Amino acid sequence: MYNLKVFKKLKSASNNLIIVGKNMSKFKDKTILVTGASSGIGLAMAKDFANRGANLILTARSKDKLDQLASELEARGTSAKVFIEDISVPNSAQKLYNQIKAEQIDVDILVNNAGYGRWGTFDECPVEDYENMIHLNITSLTELSYLFLEDMEKKGSGGIINVASVAAFYSIPYSAVYAATKAYVLSLSEALNFEYSRKGIHIMAVCPGATESEFVNVATVSSERLQKRLSAMQDNKNVKIQSAEDCSKEALDAFENGKIYIITGRSNRNLYSLSRLFSRKRLLNWVGRRFKKISG
Repeated sequence: MYNLKVFKKLKSASNNLIIVGKNMSKFKDKTILVTGASSGIGLAMAKDFANRGANLILTARSKDKLDQLASELEARGTSAKVFIEDISVPNSAQKLYNQIKAEQIDVDILVNNAGYGRWGTFDECPVEDYENMIHLNITSLTELSYLFLEDMEKKGSGGIINVASVAAFYSIPYSAVYAATKAYVLSLSEALNFEYSRKGIHIMAVCPGATESEFVNVATVSSERLQKRLSAMQDNKNVKIQSAEDCSKEALDAFENGKIYIITGRSNRNLYSLSRLFSRKRLLNWVGRRFKKISG
């Protein structure tokens, strides 16, 4: 009888160990580089990764914000390194990569989160601003992916999370360049995942909709008129805006489950499913009229 009791206890303990193993995060003890980590989705992701046992490399332009975040994470037992870099300018991706390699840090997962958009008529924004946006949203994202994928391929493991947008699925008048850059991010992510998944590397695109962040302030920085209109929209209780924390949770869960892309927010997924019932012309007219109310 005594031996039977001992056996039952050992079996129970064994089952518990198996359960713990299954629930253990794939991010535990991984080193993760997050661009644009000082605010919004990037900030929420950095904290979420830390909660899942990862070590962080944080980069953005704001030193004070990153230092504060790193201190907060380290106080909770998470290793956090800070690299200040503005990756919207030429050669910045290579510079960031060189700094990380000089510190002999091995990146397991790259999160290309940094990006911004502009709302308004096409000629309302200086062409130089579009050039910076394209460099940040496309060029630096591509360069960082290229550089770190070489390292990941050598060790046969790794991953990339590219933050796109639900705008990637539509042509969006009055936000034409931004939507086009995010369509590139989604397309690139899916294609690279096909190429590299057989090499042990997982690449996923995250497609958020309206999310609590500084996006609106940045997108309307040159237009007080747009700021007022969008502020009124945010105050509308019928407009559903997802928190950055909820967006991060959905994204990281999706990556751990092997998804190729994720549209975060149920309302965004429902809207996308509905949009597939319409022709591109009809959808363009609907989206155009909606954004004209904001920007026109």
